[in-house]
Amino acid sequence: MKQRIFLTAMASFAMLSATAQKPCKIDAELVNGASTEKVYIFIQDEKGDTPQQPTDSVVLKKGKFSYKANLTGPRVAYFTATMSNGKPMQMQTLLVPGESAKITFDERSYFIDGSKFYAEWNAADKVMSESAVKLSEFVSDINARLSQMSEEERNEKLPALRAEFEAKSKERSKLVSDYFDAHKGDEGCVAYYALIMNDDDKAINESSEEVKNGRIRPFLEMLREKIKAQMEAYEKARKEAEDASSATGEGKMFVDFEAEYDGKVQKLSDYVGKGKYVLVDFWASWCGPCKAEIPNLIEIYNKYKGDKFEVLGVATWDQPAATLKSIEQLGIPYPQILNAQKAGSDAYGILGIPQIILFGPDGTILKRNLRGSAIEELVQKCLEK
Repeated sequence: MKQRIFLTAMASFAMLSATAQKPCKIDAELVNGASTEKVYIFIQDEKGDTPQQPTDSVVLKKGKFSYKANLTGPRVAYFTATMSNGKPMQMQTLLVPGESAKITFDERSYFIDGSKFYAEWNAADKVMSESAVKLSEFVSDINARLSQMSEEERNEKLPALRAEFEAKSKERSKLVSDYFDAHKGDEGCVAYYALIMNDDDKAINESSEEVKNGRIRPFLEMLREKIKAQMEAYEKARKEAEDASSATGEGKMFVDFEAEYDGKVQKLSDYVGKGKYVLVDFWASWCGPCKAEIPNLIEIYNKYKGDKFEVLGVATWDQPAATLKSIEQLGIPYPQILNAQKAGSDAYGILGIPQIILFGPDGTILKRNLRGSAIEELVQKCLEK
């Protein structure tokens, strides 16, 4: 009897070992004239942590590469490359032992297909990505139309446009939800929805019993724990931001911070509290709304700069090289605190940029959340005192 149990246990161990050793195979090809020499691969661990250094890399031959990953269970993977045009490209998917994926990619997008799992992934991607693109195009069209309107016309049209956007968003959400409901027994669809749509609740609670208790269950559980931790961290950051924002509200004295770049330390107090009104713009090179506001700030700076007024940019959550490039491209003439990263946003409880604040000559915070024509109106009023 003992021998039989031992042999059964050995057989089970052999089966587990064989399963663990099943590779996930990736065949990839560059298309549309795109080119790159090497692709770096980052594979998350069982806790969902992405390594700082690449797990592996592959060299392309005639625009193609093949890669096998031996895994004990589903793992999120990123395939990254610098394309010949100098721009980065990143592909994200779930590697599943025993499955084979076919990836085609160019300088701007990628397409995953292959085995049944990845065919299901691809079908979900087609529905959800195309609907997202349509919504994004709608938003771009609205922004383009708004930029051509006067402020009075914008104020008149904005409520209707906002209602139209909300209706389009609900329409897209229903389309995505209906698709999931119709394919909740497809592993690839459920995995895609959990990872790309970042919705672990629906993936776990509403998928079929076979899928939720099958081979991607460890991935779904890992994702749930990770999202829970992210939400807890966000709530903590939001509370800290609320406290910092309250401490730096209008009428309060400025809070100093500093940043170091290229061996030089700059402080907010180098500019604020020195007897001038100072308009401070917390911005980043990657932030579209930030860059849209800058021509207005340049005009205000050129019109009012002098003994009583200054404009200061604070590069927030940005890399210095990218900041400097944007400063040159936008022709920004006023001084900057480079590489502030989180220093300024933490001090002033900033969760979104641009954040434009006007400080009084003694460093008192006069107004936060300034935008558009309201900036010059307030600056002009203060300088006429």
